[in-house]
Amino acid sequence: MPKVMILDHVLKDVLALEKILKNAGYDVCMLTGAYGILAKFDYEKPDILLFNPDMPNTDTDAFLTTLQNAPTMREMIIILICQGDPSAVEDYCRQMNVHGYYITDNGFDGMPEYLSHFSDA
Repeated sequence: MPKVMILDHVLKDVLALEKILKNAGYDVCMLTGAYGILAKFDYEKPDILLFNPDMPNTDTDAFLTTLQNAPTMREMIIILICQGDPSAVEDYCRQMNVHGYYITDNGFDGMPEYLSHFSDA
């Protein structure tokens, strides 16, 4: 199973998502803030990043560009986890070359099935 990193500032969402993914057999690590994130990436070496693009004090565009240009992270699958208009999120994903998105309005129960589409991670 791929290793999944959750990066989200909403602790209750992080804990709920972690529980669902661990129950589905995923190896999960998490962060609730961007401080020290590059060191955490180097240490954990996740295959998939679930990232809330609405993190406070985070320049999402610059963050995604940095990840996509880092040699050790080029193969990592990046999935946005957010609320809102799916078509706007999809447009943003295309613009930023992000692999996918998961709209969290109805919770995280479908996340393991969604991640199964990225089984080559």
